[in-house]
Amino acid sequence: GLLIERALIYAINKLSHWQAMKEQIPVAGGKAHLDCLALNTNSGKLFVFECKRGHGSFDGDKISAIDQRLGRIKASIGAHARSKGWAPVSIEIFILSFYGTTWNSAYPIYDKNTISSLFEPCIGRFTLEFMDHLETMVASAYGTVLRDAVDGDRGQTIFDMLDEQMDARGPDVLFTKDGADFVAAQYQE
Repeated sequence: GLLIERALIYAINKLSHWQAMKEQIPVAGGKAHLDCLALNTNSGKLFVFECKRGHGSFDGDKISAIDQRLGRIKASIGAHARSKGWAPVSIEIFILSFYGTTWNSAYPIYDKNTISSLFEPCIGRFTLEFMDHLETMVASAYGTVLRDAVDGDRGQTIFDMLDEQMDARGPDVLFTKDGADFVAAQYQE
């Protein structure tokens, strides 16, 4: 889920007149962490996304918990926006179920193929290609490690055993008016 959030925020921030970020806001009963808060500074649209991988199933308790959490966010997001000096014309709350699992929710559910209907088409293309790229990279880099039995000290996770010396550099993204493409990494030493 975190990679999906980061890809969505990164792509939205490349669009003119959009600002996207993760936020923590006060809600009834505590605080809520927003997966993606996006504001269009021209139109005044404010979007809140709850990002889920969206494969597998959600039981009734999980569905209810998601909707209750989004309900608390909906009740508080206007005051939070005003505290930041924003004056949103509209506020919409969505669920991004990236791989497409849907359920009966009080909130609209988008997936990797429909998310672009909220933004310019390049957002959907970028998010889809970025996630495809990540899945391929993870599968090729760690496929064997993830299939083999984990043999580590008690309390150690598989992530503690990853080789820190691996070349972490990946491709950059070039955005155009028609979408986005991966290009060779441009690093300044």
